[in-house]
Amino acid sequence: MTRQSKNSILIRPWENAKFTGYRIMKEKIKGLKNLLDQLEKDATFLESLKKARRFLIESLENNGKIMICGNGGSATQASHMVGEFVGRFAFDRPALPAISLFDLATTTAVGNDYGYEDVFSRFVDSLGEKNDILFPISTSGNSANCLKAMESARKKGVKNIALLGRDGGKMKNLADVAIIIPENDTPLVQEIHLMVIHWLCAEIEKYFFGNNKK
Repeated sequence: MTRQSKNSILIRPWENAKFTGYRIMKEKIKGLKNLLDQLEKDATFLESLKKARRFLIESLENNGKIMICGNGGSATQASHMVGEFVGRFAFDRPALPAISLFDLATTTAVGNDYGYEDVFSRFVDSLGEKNDILFPISTSGNSANCLKAMESARKKGVKNIALLGRDGGKMKNLADVAIIIPENDTPLVQEIHLMVIHWLCAEIEKYFFGNNKK
């Protein structure tokens, strides 16, 4: 068995792996910072945020509701956003009308009887009204079921605010407002999507209930 001198450093395999993980994390932080710096100067992105904020406020002022949908990680972000509206974001206040277009029985029934492309559009067909907002979330911008829901929304006079990644895909063409994160790395897009969601929730809460903040 080889003995170590006092001044030698023993690099164990698991410590080396940990170091590699830290390096990857540092690279991830650098990538996120670069993307944030890019978005900070992106006039189109910043304008889309302002327009989305205005449309959401107008909808809620006219007794509309926010219908939110997405697939996979974007589905969890849709539910997260609903929770911030129906529950609370930064402080206690009355609930705001929002719904996630996912229900275990309904989604699987529609998927089985009609097809997965219809799972969100059937909700819009049954619940959508003139002053509502459909808020689809997609990192690719090409989710077939979100596209079909957006088409249903247009037919019912429901505005589409789409939170997207990459180049916005096909969904940007159906959106009244397209908030696009111009990045191909899906996890990175999802991280910025969450920032956008939190900003919108904070702005809406502040607009309607800021004077009641404790």
